[in-house]
Amino acid sequence: MYTAEPQIIPMLEPADYQAGATDMQSVHMGKLHKLKIVVMLGAITGDSAVFKLYAGATNTTKTTEIGFKYRIGGADYGAASSDVFGARTAVAAGASGLVLTAATHDHKTITIDVMADEMPDGKPWLTVETDDGSASVLLMSCVGIGWPRESGDTHTTAVA
Repeated sequence: MYTAEPQIIPMLEPADYQAGATDMQSVHMGKLHKLKIVVMLGAITGDSAVFKLYAGATNTTKTTEIGFKYRIGGADYGAASSDVFGARTAVAAGASGLVLTAATHDHKTITIDVMADEMPDGKPWLTVETDDGSASVLLMSCVGIGWPRESGDTHTTAVA
């Protein structure tokens, strides 16, 4: 049974994340039924930023890459249909990840759903890695919406 109140988890504060790898706040999936990751993208001027998801036994440990499905908003922020998301698209573990392009992802919202029961055994910590090898602008922020295992208005933390 899901709680009536979802848990909002700050995962990445708004900033320009160009020219390097950045790990978002790790989340302990053992404390949640599922997590919806909501990435808000601003300006993107390059075509090389990549998202990958990892599981680990401890906070910030990225030992096992995991596959995921994502959806992208139908229009730029503030426009009609920006809240209408397309079909789920699968990204396999070991593949190139979700590669962002300015033409497709600039000023859009991406959601990624992760189910706790699909995490590898003994690796409850989820870390989202974003890597932009270019010196191009990559404005973004991220929150997670978790469905806690324990009910109540005040939740047990799922971050370290």
